[in-house]
Amino acid sequence: MNNRLDLSTINSCSEIPACRALEVLAILIEIDPVRDEHNEKSYPERVEKFSRNYIWQKISCGITIEFLHAAAERMFNAYEVSSVVDPARLNELKHRIVNLFLYSYDTGRDHRN
Repeated sequence: MNNRLDLSTINSCSEIPACRALEVLAILIEIDPVRDEHNEKSYPERVEKFSRNYIWQKISCGITIEFLHAAAERMFNAYEVSSVVDPARLNELKHRIVNLFLYSYDTGRDHRN
């Protein structure tokens, strides 16, 4: 039985298991940092953008807390971060993404401090 991923069948970076796209999407939907109810939030497209950044960083340099914070912010453009994204929810999103990628196999300690 071959458990290797066939890259020729992948259409987007979010399909690569290492990106954990479904889990990132679930966190993004749960936290719902975009305050603008009138515009489409395009969360799947934002997760795809996060996944592309994640894969390139993983290949080139490695994943750090600082990178994950920046990648979470880069899911939104500058206008959105300054006007329609709730800052407290964005911080919670960053914290949850760091926990997902760096501490999900840990013993459950809270790493905010």
